[in-house]
Amino acid sequence: MHSSGANSRPFVFGATFAALVGAALLLRPIGQSLTPAGPNAVQLGTLAGNGGVLAALGGLRSAVAGGFWLRANLAWEKRDAAATTALIGLTVAADERPVYFWLNGARMLAYDLPEWRLDATAPAAVRQREMIEGARQALHFLEQGRRWHAAEAAFFIEMGNIHLRRTGDVESAARCYRQAAEQPGAPYYAARIHGELLRELGRPAEALAWLRQVLAELPADDPAARREVVEERIRALEREVGMR
Repeated sequence: MHSSGANSRPFVFGATFAALVGAALLLRPIGQSLTPAGPNAVQLGTLAGNGGVLAALGGLRSAVAGGFWLRANLAWEKRDAAATTALIGLTVAADERPVYFWLNGARMLAYDLPEWRLDATAPAAVRQREMIEGARQALHFLEQGRRWHAAEAAFFIEMGNIHLRRTGDVESAARCYRQAAEQPGAPYYAARIHGELLRELGRPAEALAWLRQVLAELPADDPAARREVVEERIRALEREVGMR
């Protein structure tokens, strides 16, 4: 005599497999239509919004997003900028929940794609323009992600790093790091970097006030808080401010 549970296993497996295949068939034309030009905000909004094909996938969203991410990495290996951009967009449209997709997608847009569009003989002005454009795309992508991850410090940290490494906008980087430090569960180093950037901007008094505020809130029993580092920086800023 066979149990009903044993009999249901082939059916469950078959139904899941069929659903995955069906989802792949539904999404294939979407991927093909977006790949040449890359996704735009309207397309991604339609895909990720209520009533879209991707929103109807339910429990299959993770699997579909993983498939798109795999294809994005294959396109990345081929240095296919258009396909990589489109597939990154489709990945987060399928499942916006993993922070990993947003952060690593932004890194591809900011650091990898601009390099692919350049050769060793590119003039400095052309190189700078490509870097700024890649940064702009990555920052816009991260802003889209903040619709679902508004309190995620990692998004602000990534944006701050892009400003430091690509746009050279230290003011914006400092602002991003402060926003990161103000999020629940933010890493301690975000506040320290904000203080350093204020000093780099020629605002040591503001940096000193900020770090004194940070020190007052740091736990004494957590080595990761690096209280001794903050205390040393405060002493250095006190000397600097005192000499002015």
